[in-house]
Amino acid sequence: MSDPRLFASAVLIVFVIILGWFFGKAIRRMDLRPEQRRRTRNVLRYLMAMVILLGLAVVWAAQIQSAAMVASGFAVAIVLFNKDIILSALGWWMKMASGAYRIGDRVRIGEYRGDVIDYGVLSTTLMAVDTGADHGMRTGNVITIPNALMLTFAVVNETRILGFEWQEVAFKLSKSQDWRAAEAVLKAEAVAIVDEYRDELAEQLVAMSRRFAFHPIQVEPHVFIKPNGDGTILMSVRLALPARQIAVLSDRLNRCFLVWSTEV
Repeated sequence: MSDPRLFASAVLIVFVIILGWFFGKAIRRMDLRPEQRRRTRNVLRYLMAMVILLGLAVVWAAQIQSAAMVASGFAVAIVLFNKDIILSALGWWMKMASGAYRIGDRVRIGEYRGDVIDYGVLSTTLMAVDTGADHGMRTGNVITIPNALMLTFAVVNETRILGFEWQEVAFKLSKSQDWRAAEAVLKAEAVAIVDEYRDELAEQLVAMSRRFAFHPIQVEPHVFIKPNGDGTILMSVRLALPARQIAVLSDRLNRCFLVWSTEV
């Protein structure tokens, strides 16, 4: 190559690719969960791209400066014709800077809700969860959304640190049913459910309190009673449920109530 800058550029690119190949093999040998492996590969790709771009910028600094003077005349046209691409790249940058979510997190962005299975500079891919239901179960659909949505909608991360949601499971008692007995049965079942993951819940609450300023959340389940005008009673059990097991554990409470109501 007559131009030493071309040779330097080729050496840089080949070196980074070889280095990335070795790191990729090392990642495959690591004992990681699928989402952790995917997350690590994404970080590796971004680092490789950054090293190549910075290296080429140093090698071709003079030419880039000259090209920048010429390109400035086209800047307005580029922005107008590639507005969506630029906004998506800015959304990705905001995601990286804020740490809004990682692969494996469950998020809501605008009208979309799901588990993050991949993300890139322009888009994020979700395994969809029905936004109209509170059961938290996946639909099986894969949705790819532009990162530009993060500039206009709040990103709700349901599992960033605290992988639990406080839900209220409602029951309606007739006039003849003993609400005190129903309260005792449902409270006991709710406590039994929470006891299965109480330590994990407490650890996550401590981790959240260290990272964010927030008021402590009550861990112990509570039963709320509301009498209706027709003599019936509305009873709701509030408890912390794992974000991905809301439907299963709510069903467990419902079955407990049905068993009790058929026995009295």
